Amino acid sequence: MGPLSETPRHASLQILIVDDDPIVTRMLSRVLSAHTVQVANSGAGALERLSHHHFDLILCDLTMPGMSGMELYRAVEAESAETAERMIFMTGGAFTREGQEFLERVPNGRLEKPFDLRALRAVAATRSLAL
Repeated sequence: MGPLSETPRHASLQILIVDDDPIVTRMLSRVLSAHTVQVANSGAGALERLSHHHFDLILCDLTMPGMSGMELYRAVEAESAETAERMIFMTGGAFTREGQEFLERVPNGRLEKPFDLRALRAVAATRSLAL
């Protein structure tokens, strides 16, 4: 057997990207194109998709107009703690005290903007190995 047969296979994930910035969602969709990716440009849009579809990973911007990532997390957690555990928060570093306290309180992971593409791919790979 050659080296390709020794490469671990990662399961394809169902990923939801929640971010109000279309540049971010396009970039993330491209980087994660080995997986099935859906995009929601708002917390309300994310709740709609979550009500009809199972996602293995949810990448969620912390700060969005309307419903923040924190508010989305609370809404998701009220429905399904298991789904809320799949959320990874994306931050640009300039968040409020409330946001900082939230990130310290919840066990969920965090990705910093601008993104380290290796870290982003590692999050997806780790999740796919857990399936």
